[in-house]
Amino acid sequence: MNMTPLDIRNKTFSKGLRGYQCGEVEKYLETVSQEFEATYTENFELREKTKGLETEISHYRQIENTLQQTLVLAQQTAEEVKKTARHEAALLLREAEQDKLSKVSETQVILKDIREEIEGLSRKRDLLRTQLKSFLLAHLDLEKLQDRNNDIA
Repeated sequence: MNMTPLDIRNKTFSKGLRGYQCGEVEKYLETVSQEFEATYTENFELREKTKGLETEISHYRQIENTLQQTLVLAQQTAEEVKKTARHEAALLLREAEQDKLSKVSETQVILKDIREEIEGLSRKRDLLRTQLKSFLLAHLDLEKLQDRNNDIA
């Protein structure tokens, strides 16, 4: 049974022939009632404060859980970003390698064409030299022939 300060104040005792002095009993009951009331009030306030603190703890636990979930999500996101970056870097490297190979191949074709053109020009030069030499020699021979004809005539 829960007793309240009011229960103590309102408590009555039956009177006997040689009972306690009523004034002392009433004074004692009043003192007990006041002490009990202070304790009762303090107990009530502490229970209310405990409820508030439990609510606050629950709130902070929810925040902690949310933060933990956020941290896990952030770590997962960071790993995904790293994985994506590695994949993109590998793709860029492959593209750069293919581009390099393509340019090297194009350069080799151009180099081959230039060498063929140089060889063709070299052959033309040699042919022109030979033709020029033949022309000059033929001209010299003609000159010599004219000189002999002039000497004979």
